[in-house]
Amino acid sequence: MSALLEVVGLSVAYGRIEAVRGVDLRVGQGEFVGVIGSNGAGKTSLMRALAGVVRPAAGHMRFAGADVTGLPSHRMVAAGFALVPEGRQVFADQTVEDNLLLGAYHRIGRDRAGVGEDLARVFTLFPRLAERRRQLAGTLSGGEQQMLAIGRGLLARPRLLAIDELSLGLAPRVLEQLFPVLTALNRDGLSILLVEQMASYALTVTARTYVMEQGRMLLEGRSRDLARDPRVLAAYLGRHAAAP
Repeated sequence: MSALLEVVGLSVAYGRIEAVRGVDLRVGQGEFVGVIGSNGAGKTSLMRALAGVVRPAAGHMRFAGADVTGLPSHRMVAAGFALVPEGRQVFADQTVEDNLLLGAYHRIGRDRAGVGEDLARVFTLFPRLAERRRQLAGTLSGGEQQMLAIGRGLLARPRLLAIDELSLGLAPRVLEQLFPVLTALNRDGLSILLVEQMASYALTVTARTYVMEQGRMLLEGRSRDLARDPRVLAAYLGRHAAAP
């Protein structure tokens, strides 16, 4: 499987505090990859660096074969990398439709027909957004806002959709609606990088997973194998491996 995203030795620092230290990460074309870890592991700092929100202190990034190390976020979006940020960060005083169109800001002037097609697709994926398209985003429920944040990312027509803490503040019944949508998008060819504190969800839907602790990658492997790893079971799934 050819690499879409390759990260080597990536570090992120805030002054003297090093949040991410020497991380290597790879997402193949069409792959669904997870990153799990506890609060403070450095997951969000990693995602912000990948998206161009913060500049790496060290390391290299390649995306679709090009060196993108240190590119700002608007250029990463144009290259095909879209981030669904932690906490959703919708524009509360804008309508649902306006929030979605903001995701396509770099395309509207040159691809109006394509933007219209993608908008219709998001409304098909999330019918509740279609029903509320003229409603202010700040009046939506948490689950609806997460749908909106995902839809906004899709309006960028990304090659890789990165999602930071999908489950944050959401009820299990909402997640049961969201994860099948992500699985279907990946099945249609979209590469997805899912950063998730709730390991049980991430290990179920992803093909490969990285385990991050204290700014470093501790483990990496097939998700189904990590779901049986005693270290992962004890630290993230709250149980122990069955005796042989």
